[in-house]
Amino acid sequence: MFAALLDRSVARIGELAADGRRFDRQAVAEIADVWDNNTSLLFSTALSRPAWLRERRARAALVWMADLGPSRRAWMIEQAEVAGHRLEPLLPLLVHRGVHYRDYQGQVQPGIASLTATAVESVAKDYDLARAQVRAVRVERAGHKISGYVALATPRRYATPDGYGDAVVQMFLSDVRDVRFDSGDGAGAALAADTAGVEVRVGAQGYLRATSATVGFDDSSWHLSRAGQAADVCTPHRRAAGRKPRQIKQPQALGEAAYAAMVLHQAMLEIRMVRYAKVVGRVPLRELCDALAGAGAGVLTAAGQHGTARDHAFRRLAQDWIAGSPSLARRIAGRFAKDHRTRALVPSGSRQPTAVGMPGQAQLTLAAYTAAHTRYGVAHDASAVVNLAVPDCDDNWGLWAMEFPRPTRLSLRIAALTGPHAVSHTTDVLLSLGNDAFAVIRREPDVHCH
Repeated sequence: MFAALLDRSVARIGELAADGRRFDRQAVAEIADVWDNNTSLLFSTALSRPAWLRERRARAALVWMADLGPSRRAWMIEQAEVAGHRLEPLLPLLVHRGVHYRDYQGQVQPGIASLTATAVESVAKDYDLARAQVRAVRVERAGHKISGYVALATPRRYATPDGYGDAVVQMFLSDVRDVRFDSGDGAGAALAADTAGVEVRVGAQGYLRATSATVGFDDSSWHLSRAGQAADVCTPHRRAAGRKPRQIKQPQALGEAAYAAMVLHQAMLEIRMVRYAKVVGRVPLRELCDALAGAGAGVLTAAGQHGTARDHAFRRLAQDWIAGSPSLARRIAGRFAKDHRTRALVPSGSRQPTAVGMPGQAQLTLAAYTAAHTRYGVAHDASAVVNLAVPDCDDNWGLWAMEFPRPTRLSLRIAALTGPHAVSHTTDVLLSLGNDAFAVIRREPDVHCH
């Protein structure tokens, strides 16, 4: 079951990346992140002897893996079922923890809560949304749905001592149904939520409408707010406990098994890079998924060998993964510069050239805008990041990423994310999709004084 979750992870990432028009960047990053802390655990568990000890350690590892939160647990149960396993009976009962928590000083901190009508009223009591300014907006594909994020720098309605920075109210929207946003119209905001859905209004005419949303706060003084003081009464004090699987005292994978574990771990780190929207398109997801197909079953097969046969099996496994991905081969060769066997697997030709010029048509998969602002005394310019699904000559839709420093304006409509549009650009308009579906306007020219 432990190994099957690895194979399902690779397969699921491949499914999410198969068509750029339905790419789910955040889901891919979350799946790859599972194997940051669990790759070496899988190898050392598979190498354990005798069989009863291996099984006990596998159960303990799965319990620890599922303890990172309800969403991780639900994902594991779902993917194990797809692979033909029933994981839930092996897990302890789900303990519903409170929304809010305490930091190392015992001070209550805000968690992420559902944006209900009651939550809207609570936010309005603590923050003056009518005087809010848009700090950031992100709308992106999430498979067959669209997700959104809005951050509002908002004046507080409660008293704070000097020295606290800006308060930022954050909304995370699921199943976005309609969007109208213009970065030039970012002053003032309003929230609404009922059984029909949620709406975040920004500026005079902008809005994001979704089926549901959650709300959080980037506010170092939140514990002084009305909501914070109410949470302080009902949030228990708990002694911090690290998530170390202390019950799993396992030997470290040695020799070729350790090398194979490092290669697999590095591959997952490569995949996880898509968490940074500006590098989407440079991560060869399909290539890596093809190379890693069946990795979990391969680990079990290799671990079942003995002596030198096991070392050879793990070495072949690692070499197959490296040979299947030139990008991974270069990364591994950089870590093992003196390993002639690894260097021999690096392609001798030049890297694939970066595409030049604009495509004729594209579908927007992500638009992220951050307004100019000052944080912790440091000034930040406005910026925009765009991800596009672009067809190749065989009508396979891949991904591009573009970054625009200091744009003057960004405008967005939902249509840009629901279908392909003609792409155009001029001196003033850095990128435009369709007639008015999406546009990034050039930055202001630099002014030089003589």
